[in-house]
Amino acid sequence: MKLPGLIKKPRYQKFHLEPRYYDPIKEDIENRTSKIKAELGLLDNDNLDAGYRSQIEGSFRKNMKHATGSGVDQTVVLRLIIMIALVFMIGGYVYIGVEIFYLLLLYVPFYLWRRFKK
Repeated sequence: MKLPGLIKKPRYQKFHLEPRYYDPIKEDIENRTSKIKAELGLLDNDNLDAGYRSQIEGSFRKNMKHATGSGVDQTVVLRLIIMIALVFMIGGYVYIGVEIFYLLLLYVPFYLWRRFKK
């Protein structure tokens, strides 16, 4: 038995795809008739799809960051900087002590000021 509640639980959405019907023979016949009509002058040249090329073809490849050869990813550099900072913090704590955290408290505001100044 289900008790009524104040909070609604989300219902799961189901994926529903209605496929489109594609008939290559019919499309070929339409292309041929439109070309013949264009040759005879019965059809406007605006409606002719003689040089049709898909706009999607290759667009994903062009927009990808790594496809441009931009070099090292920024996340890799950020991870490297974080790892180096952690190693220095642990090493500083072992050799210097708690004072390394006070130095960090002096450096972080300076870094943030320099970063947001741009």
